[in-house]
Amino acid sequence: MSYNWINAEDYTMDTLLLFDRWVIRYIMAENAWYNSGNRSYTTDMAKALSRYPYVKDFCVKKAPECGNFIKELNAADIGGINETEAREAEISILQALETFVVYAYPDVMEQADYIRCWNPQRLYELVDLKDKIVLDVGAGTGRLAFAAAKLAKRVYASEPCDMLREYMRDKIMQDGIKNVRVLDGEAMNLPFEDCTFDVVTSGHVIGDHYDEEIAEMSRVLKDGGLLVCCNGDDGFRREAPDKELVDRGFEFFSHETSEGGIVYNYRKTKSAV
Repeated sequence: MSYNWINAEDYTMDTLLLFDRWVIRYIMAENAWYNSGNRSYTTDMAKALSRYPYVKDFCVKKAPECGNFIKELNAADIGGINETEAREAEISILQALETFVVYAYPDVMEQADYIRCWNPQRLYELVDLKDKIVLDVGAGTGRLAFAAAKLAKRVYASEPCDMLREYMRDKIMQDGIKNVRVLDGEAMNLPFEDCTFDVVTSGHVIGDHYDEEIAEMSRVLKDGGLLVCCNGDDGFRREAPDKELVDRGFEFFSHETSEGGIVYNYRKTKSAV
């Protein structure tokens, strides 16, 4: 599904030079998520990168485990491809990768509807943050982390993308924010001890591996603490809450956005074992 966060015609495959190793690893494989009619992901990637040998070299150096896929691309039969065909494939690939592209350009990500249209009051309605120690998982450009920091004692923003971490660090320096710390970390591998935080927040993070992600985020949460999923506001009209979260004991709350969408937010209290 395209979110229309970018116009892929404004970008080139040079964007891959800004990607983290885990992103390169993810995209340098045959992926079922590539939805472009009957087009082949491998063929389109080979065409898209045909004019960017240095990008392929970078990908192999950044993520050596992707070397075999790069060899597949080099061996792909793309015929006497012309510049128009190569550019068409490039645009198709970049549009499919739009969620990763905006990770590389935080200023563009900030203009995505789910951030631009979001009101911090949505977070404050879900949890009392006063004097709390908070972890924001998958912090992105800091939508939740900086909102939480206005009330919380201290906020840790965990984000696996280097460009986004640096964006948040720049904002902290520019705005003189004293109670936010930014660090590397993934939802299923958080660099904290058990029972560290009063509140753990996230938005658009849980969903690839529900049990593992929830278990890890709960691990670093104190007994009685709140796990909060506060999503951004967009124009999609969701018909029901996430059944996987509801089945795992999350309360859900819905609201209509300024864009005419229906968004669900969730929270769950960690019970003492």
